[in-house]
Amino acid sequence: MKINPCKNNVGAIIDTDLKNFTKETIGLIKDSVNEYGVIFLKNQKLAPRDYINFAKQFGQLADYPMLKGLENFPEITVVEKKPGEKIMFGEGWHTDSTYTKKPPMLTMLYSVKTPPKGKGNTRFASQYLSYENLDEEYKNKIKDLKAEFSADGPISKTRNNRTAEKGTGIDPKSLKAEHNIVRLNKINGKKSLYLSPGHVTKIIGVNLKESSEILDYLFKHQIKSEFIYSFEWEPNCMAIWNNHAVLHNPVNDFDEHRVMYRITIQ
Repeated sequence: MKINPCKNNVGAIIDTDLKNFTKETIGLIKDSVNEYGVIFLKNQKLAPRDYINFAKQFGQLADYPMLKGLENFPEITVVEKKPGEKIMFGEGWHTDSTYTKKPPMLTMLYSVKTPPKGKGNTRFASQYLSYENLDEEYKNKIKDLKAEFSADGPISKTRNNRTAEKGTGIDPKSLKAEHNIVRLNKINGKKSLYLSPGHVTKIIGVNLKESSEILDYLFKHQIKSEFIYSFEWEPNCMAIWNNHAVLHNPVNDFDEHRVMYRITIQ
């Protein structure tokens, strides 16, 4: 396996065939996701069953509470933008399902149909780098803080087209959770910021003015250009990322049909 780090050392591109994975392949992929936050694999040819079999090597597959899954393969969420739609599912900086009590550790995204290369990129922001580049005074300020995460946060409007078609009927206002905003990766000792601008509503235990000031500062800090890598999709690519270590944001700059298959893993 060849592992090539991306710009800013955010993510890495790995050359291997996921359809014929080995125990060694899985181990190296796990290590790389922990190290770089996100990895990318091109030229994969995975049927839904192949995809699910591969994903199960990383842990228990998580349910996505807001949408029904792919027909016959409920573990797969279809992330789709249709021609003419102005809003794209998941548009805006976030990390996945933070409003659940135990958010998924990993997300896998497989490209089925994409716009022309260079359009519809997904931007990834390293929260390892984000945390490392905070000054020590601010690290001390936030080390014990928790935030409230809600499915009814700012990003919720981007689900409207899909929930109208295949929503589960769950009220997003009913899904809330509290999590520490500094995370420790026990495998490699790296700390990261765990804040999802698309879901966070407030900092717990401080007044609203201070909460707003903290969030405004950190949301801007999290997505500085030196922490970001932008991945150019084409059909049959796979991205795998650690939701504690990166934020992601799909760029809505196209009108073509785009279809992606997503699996999240506890």
